[in-house]
Amino acid sequence: MPINRDWSKRIDVILVILSVVILSTALWIWVTAMPVARETVFLATTIALVISLVLIVNVSILVVLRLQKRVSHLEDLVASNATKETPHDERVVVVTLTNTERRIINRLEENEGEMAQDELRRVTGLSKSTLSVTLSALERKSIVSRVESGRTKIVVLEQKVTR
Repeated sequence: MPINRDWSKRIDVILVILSVVILSTALWIWVTAMPVARETVFLATTIALVISLVLIVNVSILVVLRLQKRVSHLEDLVASNATKETPHDERVVVVTLTNTERRIINRLEENEGEMAQDELRRVTGLSKSTLSVTLSALERKSIVSRVESGRTKIVVLEQKVTR
């Protein structure tokens, strides 16, 4: 792979140098060939300018293609890093918690990560609606889950949240 990159860099440099040389030559011919017939100067200059413009466009296309390749390579790296499995204890989740969410998580941690929802309501002192809304927010953040157990729900702490 490094050999291919080295050659592609060399080709890019050669194309840039070639286009600069041709453009410089065209301008030099135009400046020094004033006594020559205008048709000849115009034809030579036009040909040189067209060739140098084509080379500049080619170099620009190569640069864009290289950038696209690098971006896709970086996207692949990010995607592969995202799919790598890490042990559950080493995973870091950054979330912002409200005071109410933190109070619920603290009570769950004190009870080994599992409590009945009605018991959690009683211990935290929250109303049914406030507890339900807050648990829904924590479920969206993938921190807790609720499992139905008969007529009540068991709230399970899915991820350890450090302070």
